[in-house]
Amino acid sequence: MPEALPRKLVHRLVLLNSMSSFLMGSLGFSIQLIKRDFELTRVIASWHNIGWAAALVFMSILLLKGTHRRPAHQTMRIGWGFLIVGSVSYCLSPNIYFSVPAVIITASGSVIAGNTISAILTTHSKTALKNMFRSTGVGVLLSAVAPTIIGLATQVEIPWRVTMSVTALIIGTVALIIIPELEARPAPADKAGKITWDKPFLYILIFAFLTITMEISLSSWALDLLTERGTQVKIAVLFATVSPYFVAFSRIYLSVKDTHNVHRIWNFSIIAITTGTLLIIFTNSPTLTLAGLVIASAGVGPCASISIANASGSDQGADRGIAAFVIGMGISCGVSPWIMGFISENFGFAAAYGTILFILIFATYFFKAINRAKVAL
Repeated sequence: MPEALPRKLVHRLVLLNSMSSFLMGSLGFSIQLIKRDFELTRVIASWHNIGWAAALVFMSILLLKGTHRRPAHQTMRIGWGFLIVGSVSYCLSPNIYFSVPAVIITASGSVIAGNTISAILTTHSKTALKNMFRSTGVGVLLSAVAPTIIGLATQVEIPWRVTMSVTALIIGTVALIIIPELEARPAPADKAGKITWDKPFLYILIFAFLTITMEISLSSWALDLLTERGTQVKIAVLFATVSPYFVAFSRIYLSVKDTHNVHRIWNFSIIAITTGTLLIIFTNSPTLTLAGLVIASAGVGPCASISIANASGSDQGADRGIAAFVIGMGISCGVSPWIMGFISENFGFAAAYGTILFILIFATYFFKAINRAKVAL
């Protein structure tokens, strides 16, 4: 078993992952804004998410073939190059025919840099879950800060495209400077770069899909949810960014603990997600709707971290396990906003958020199947 990673290296990698999450948070939230700029329906706007999903799936598989051929820091720099170019191109897009390819480029960069970082952070099994709570927690926090900054900028009449492109250039430049020098990691001894699509691998993929779907579904059209229930657009832009903070806070809180009873954490998630979602379904009050988003977000927070930590412990190795997680996440990124958009436009937001409860049931089944022997990590 490898020794625990040096603390300074962990902090540097967590910071880099958080900076990437900031850019992806800007991108994800701005899809709701570019929808308004281009006067798209929620279903058509979801093509951005589908392009995002395709990039995550394709790049996760492609990355396995070249992960160990070059030093990890070179791989991360390539990823950050994609992130910068894609983010700026997205902000300059005149229509959806330019913006969707730009999303694909940006998402590809996030996979190249993010998968590499996650594989390194989870090399030590005893600290894998702790590192994932920390990395994904701080990452979601920065991802939540990004749309808040966009929202504040809109209050003083600064276009969201200007805010997003300037921050992408600044953050991208800093990231390229602080990427630590790392050697190439040893390749797996068996079938390097090839995935065995066995039952454990598929369980990891499905569980990742379900946990990410709950997380995305809560906030993908939160802006429209709040405006439909009587909140002014400028105010809704700010309030729609609140719930991701509670996803982050729950993960950061768990990251400071030395041991984690995953079954107890999951039981908390069930209660919080159910309570918050029911509150959204059975109210039309914008205040109570926001409260429901916050409660459900606190519950959904630990789910993806548990999923990616399980993935890193795959029998096929961390790289392929994390690829399974990102493939599941990618499919979710494409499907979730489209489903939520379709159901909300045809049957209302109450019906759309009701699907989260059905997803929770299936997620619980796969959680128990994967973690049956893992009482504490």
